[in-house]
Amino acid sequence: MGSLRTTAGAALLLLGGVGCGRSCKNDHPYTPPEPDASAPITAPLATTTAESARPDGGKADPAYLAPPGATRWAIGGMTLEAGGREIVQALLGDFDGDGTADALAIVRPADHKGPSGDLVFFSGKSPAPATLFTGPVAGVAPACAPHARLERVGPRSAFAEIGSVCTKAAGSRAAVVVRLGAPGPAVAFDALVSDPRDAPKLTLDVDVVDRDHDGQDDAIVRVALEGEPRLAASLAFFDRPAGPSRDAEEPEASLKAIAAGAMARAKTKDAKLVPPLVTQLRALYRAMCAEGGAPRIASIHGGGAVSCGTSKALEEAGVAEVRAFISLRDPLRAWLAAEEAQAAPATRTATQTSTIAKMLSELAPPATATVRLVNAIPDAAGEPTAPAWGPLAFEASGKLLVRAGGKVVRVDAESGDEEATDLPAWKDDVVAPDGKLRWVDAYHGCEGAALRATFAGDADLVDVALPIQPRLGKVCAAKEKRGEAATAVPLSWGAHGLEALVAGEPVVIKPEAASAAILPAFGEDPPPPGSPRSPGGKGLALATRTGVLVKREKWALAKSPDLEPYGELRRCVASDDGRHIACIRRRKAVLATLP
Repeated sequence: MGSLRTTAGAALLLLGGVGCGRSCKNDHPYTPPEPDASAPITAPLATTTAESARPDGGKADPAYLAPPGATRWAIGGMTLEAGGREIVQALLGDFDGDGTADALAIVRPADHKGPSGDLVFFSGKSPAPATLFTGPVAGVAPACAPHARLERVGPRSAFAEIGSVCTKAAGSRAAVVVRLGAPGPAVAFDALVSDPRDAPKLTLDVDVVDRDHDGQDDAIVRVALEGEPRLAASLAFFDRPAGPSRDAEEPEASLKAIAAGAMARAKTKDAKLVPPLVTQLRALYRAMCAEGGAPRIASIHGGGAVSCGTSKALEEAGVAEVRAFISLRDPLRAWLAAEEAQAAPATRTATQTSTIAKMLSELAPPATATVRLVNAIPDAAGEPTAPAWGPLAFEASGKLLVRAGGKVVRVDAESGDEEATDLPAWKDDVVAPDGKLRWVDAYHGCEGAALRATFAGDADLVDVALPIQPRLGKVCAAKEKRGEAATAVPLSWGAHGLEALVAGEPVVIKPEAASAAILPAFGEDPPPPGSPRSPGGKGLALATRTGVLVKREKWALAKSPDLEPYGELRRCVASDDGRHIACIRRRKAVLATLP
């Protein structure tokens, strides 16, 4: 078994260890007692133990595995009988301090119905097991299997997981830390872990150290999230008579160590590693903290999820992401990352606000625009989040087209003159080139996993998982629906797939293959009318909180009091040279000319 550690750096897998902190003097290896080799062992698997690989590479002392289907088991001089229940795993030792051999075991119903299992204590002086904890109801989907894990994590503590693990459905498991010693084993910490469908694997490992020198082990729960990269952070709890009391230093200390590593890479050749690292950091925060909107670790000792408060680590990681995209010469994603860098629950400090503003001003200098209102009333643009081609479009000539009342009006961007045309009005619907699929929506399924996009075909709906996580900070409330809508902005749809911005992230979706990926660069397919991209594909206009981001030979931020408030601008479009932009605001079309 590896040494017991309490620092945030010990939990950080990608970036390596950092300094020890205040608790290293308590670190010590623990060697568990061996079972009595002279005792009769009738189980053929009595010498087989369950591997328990920790995120930091160490190992706890795992339990013995019972023979499959065993309801009675002789091991280590004891005979364990679970009253008709199946015995799964067992630890042996003197767990109540009376000098006789005891056992901790996970048992479950032989028919695998009802509770996923119980953690029970077999006293050496009593034949009947005492139930210490009951796991959640077992998953009944065909893709669900029972899950059990039991290990000794210190001289005075054991750790158990009981529940079900599912591949194509939601699963749940209980995590339990048991305090060992007189007058008998007792639960010191427990929580319920949810595993939503399509969510990355979440692994818990426990270390114990008497951090406050009160004679009781204090639990450090290391939470690791699978992905690229694989990251881990810690939750720390003091063992108190009234229940576990969280150490407020975590998980912020662990997350700050990760953010520091991201910042160190942002200006180097490793800048490409920063965006996925920041994505994983946010996913870790979401899984651990109530403020993330979808905590996966909840019902802690009968209470709720951990309240972590605002996080400076999130802000620092967001700034690192902006800097990394600038290093990678990706202005669009740098700007989109800046929109999220200081969003709650991240802090918003004056220093970092100034840093972001300076980076963005160098990336896309402000340009004062001349603005006029268009007389033609554009057709309704629909819900702001719904995928649709907008009612505005520029021609290659630089003149603006307005779809108004089913007809198309042409506007001279220089003079403002308007004229009716006999051009056919384009539709809102975002349809594949072959007409077989229509983009319906993008949504967050309220489980904290990836966003999804829905497409309608001739008969069935096609649901595609996107490489995009829901934003932090908002608790999903659409209980009666599939979830909450995410902003979906189509850019073009050609042979290589649908290019779009979903929740501010550029993606390319191939619904016929049920696949999606981050969009590295715009394709050559000409965008249709109503796309934010210009008719030749070179220009782009996107409304942001501080202005309209415009792509031309160089990027610029169009600003004007006549465009404010920028948050009300919708369905912006750009001319090929980027000199003219147009947006919808309050059912009116506004046309802006840049210097």
